[in-house]
Amino acid sequence: MRTLFFKVPEIRKRNDLNPLGVIDLRSLLDLAVALGWQDSHRSLRREEIIEKSSAPSERRHKVLILGVSVGSGHMRAAEAVARALSRESSHLDVRIEDLLDHGDRLYRFVYRNTYLFLARRLPEVLDRLYDWTDRMPSWLSRILPWMDRLVFRGFLSSLGQDSPDLILCTHFLPLEILSPLRRNDRLPAPLWGVVTDIHPHGIWIWPGVDEYIVCSPKARERIQGDTPDAAVRDWGIPVLPEFSRGEKREDLLEKLQLPDRKTVLVLSGGEGVEDLPSLLESFRKGKTPVTLVAIAGKNRSLLKRCRNWASAYGSDTLGVKALEYVHNMHEWMAVADVIVSKPGGLTLFEALASGKPLALLPARGGQERINREWAIASGSAIGIIDPRETGAAVLSLCEDTARLEKMTANSTFAGRPDAACRLARAILQHLEEQDQPLIRRQ
Repeated sequence: MRTLFFKVPEIRKRNDLNPLGVIDLRSLLDLAVALGWQDSHRSLRREEIIEKSSAPSERRHKVLILGVSVGSGHMRAAEAVARALSRESSHLDVRIEDLLDHGDRLYRFVYRNTYLFLARRLPEVLDRLYDWTDRMPSWLSRILPWMDRLVFRGFLSSLGQDSPDLILCTHFLPLEILSPLRRNDRLPAPLWGVVTDIHPHGIWIWPGVDEYIVCSPKARERIQGDTPDAAVRDWGIPVLPEFSRGEKREDLLEKLQLPDRKTVLVLSGGEGVEDLPSLLESFRKGKTPVTLVAIAGKNRSLLKRCRNWASAYGSDTLGVKALEYVHNMHEWMAVADVIVSKPGGLTLFEALASGKPLALLPARGGQERINREWAIASGSAIGIIDPRETGAAVLSLCEDTARLEKMTANSTFAGRPDAACRLARAILQHLEEQDQPLIRRQ
C-alpha cells in the first residue's frame, strides 16, 4: 500500500483552542480517494464539502466575566460589560461568575469580611496595607497565586472543561490566579483585566495578562512600565448605559415621589459602611429647603437607624427618604442635584456618567484616597474633610448655581460613559480576528 503524506497546518495563534492543529480538508479527500473510500461515499462530492466548509462558523463564542463580590462595584462593572456585549452581538454566550462562589465557605467569609472590617473600623491600617503591597514584594507575588489556586482548584478544573474563548476579570483575584497559567501556556483563552479604580494597585498587575482597561494616562503608564507585553487601553471604568440616558427630571420626580426642590443623594456604599445618620444630622442647621435620599445598601441595621432619624427630625424644609439597596440607582442619581458618597471607583464613575457633581467623604483605604484626589482635581467633586460639615458644604454648593453648572460640565467630560461599549467592541474584534466573523447587531 502506498504511504501518503499530508500536512497539518501549524497552530495560528498561541490561544488557538485546538491544540492538535487543523487538518487540511483537501488532503483528507485525497486520502479518502487513495484508500478507495470515495466509491462507497459517492453522494459526498469534493466540491460540496469544500463549499460547506467555507460557510461562516455557527459556533457561539464564549466569554467568561469574573468578578468578586467584595462591595458591589466589581460585579456591577461585570454586568455593564455583559450588557454591552449582548447589545453588540447576538452570537455570544456571555457568563458572569462571582469567583468567591467557587471557594469554600470559610474562605468567602474571611475574604469578604476582613476588608469590610478594616474599612469600617481601621481605615488607617487598610491604608498602610495598601501602600505596603502596592509594590508587591517578590516573595508575596509568588506565594499568593499558589495559595489561591489551591482554594480554587475545583474552579480551575471546570474552566478547563468549559474552554471559554476569552476571560475578562473585573477584580484582581482571578487575574492573580489565572495569569501564571496564561504565562506558562496552560490557559488557551486570552486574559483581560478591567481595573476598577483610578490607580492600578500592584496586586492588579501580573505578567501573563494580555490586555488591561484603565481610566487614566498614569494608570496606563504604570502597567506598561511593569508589564510591557500587555496591551493597555485608557477607556474608563465600564458602567451601565442607564447612567447616561438623560431622563427628564420632571418625570423622575413624579415616579420617585419626590418634591420639586434641591435633592441630595447620600450613599453609604453597597455594604453600608458609612455612618449615614451622622451625615444627615449635618443638614439640620441648614435653611435651604432640601430633600435627602439616604441609601443604606445591604446594611439593615443602618437602614433602621436612618428611618428612625427621619421620623424624629424630618420636616417640611428637610425631607428625608431612607432606602435599602436599590436596583434603579441610575434614576436616583439622575434626579439628584449633588451626590454625597465615599470615593469608590464604580460609584464615582456612575455619578460622573450621570453628569452629577459630587461631595466626596474622607477615603477608607488607599484606592479611595487616590480616587478622591483625582475627582477633585478634575473639577467634578468637592472634598469633605470633616463629615460633620457635610451639610453646610453641600447646601452652599446647591445655592451657587454657576459653580454647580461648571461642576456638572466637568463631570460629564470626565465620566466617559462609553467605556463598556468600547470594551465590548474590542472583544468582538479580537474574537473575529481569531475565528470566523461574528454576527453583529445592526
